[in-house]
Amino acid sequence: MRRLVALTLAASLALVGCSSTSSEDPSATASATGQIEAIAIGSSDSLAPTLDFVPGLAYPKPEYRVEWEGEGEPLQEGQPLLLDIYGESLQDHTQLINTYDGLPRSFLLAPEVVGDDLYEVLKTVNVGARILQVSPAGIDDEGKPPVAIVVDVLPIRAQGTNSVINPDMPAVTLSSTGEPTITIPDDDPPADVTSAVLIQGTGPQITSGSFVTVNYVGVHWDAGKNEEKSWESGDIFETSWPSENAPFETQIGVGQVIAGWDQALIDVEAGSQVEIVVPPESGYPDMGTLVFVVDVLDVWNPGN
Repeated sequence: MRRLVALTLAASLALVGCSSTSSEDPSATASATGQIEAIAIGSSDSLAPTLDFVPGLAYPKPEYRVEWEGEGEPLQEGQPLLLDIYGESLQDHTQLINTYDGLPRSFLLAPEVVGDDLYEVLKTVNVGARILQVSPAGIDDEGKPPVAIVVDVLPIRAQGTNSVINPDMPAVTLSSTGEPTITIPDDDPPADVTSAVLIQGTGPQITSGSFVTVNYVGVHWDAGKNEEKSWESGDIFETSWPSENAPFETQIGVGQVIAGWDQALIDVEAGSQVEIVVPPESGYPDMGTLVFVVDVLDVWNPGN
């Protein structure tokens, strides 16, 4: 069990308490040895997978199984990863982590982040892949049970159908990785919040109170300055796209983001890409009009 499992397991144990009330290594009392091929992944009424296995078996070594390779772009070394993770104790089915009931986790595809073994597996799959990982008892914490973890590799860019371009909005072009470039026209900016869906997704819809994971870039429409700095039209104001930055997580409709986002992102579906023009009174009064391109990667609506 390498760093990814250690991180997710530690986080889950902090939430649910100790997963084993005994310090005894479960592999010492198991009557048989289990193998990853005997673990079946199923579906549930929620978004989380289910795991079917014989509890209490020993698992003598780490194992990985690619459930499906994914139909998206191949994963590349050093790229950002967005992962949904579900894990259970192989001793007694205790749930240890479930990001499906919440937001996915961000990582980088690097061995020092996800661990050497999982890194080698991830390099062979694509966006959309599902991997089952089994870790023996007590590798990172003596007395902890063997663990099975399902890892789903999610897109880090919008995935959907291209919409008709609105000629009144700033032009947007995408790099090979999906990172947007915004070209500001010579026209004056609109006086009100204005938005357009560039890519139409098909996932859960954002409502007031939704938690979202997004990638975005924001630029200035017009040149200006304030007490801190000056800028030119088209200069980047903020971005989550560099690999060292994680996708941005926030809640919509409750005042955690600027009013322009709260207004424009309601009813947008996961997988969509939205362009938003935000005047100063709906954004930052001392920053002028801003233009954002937002890729909605994940939407979680509590209670649904």
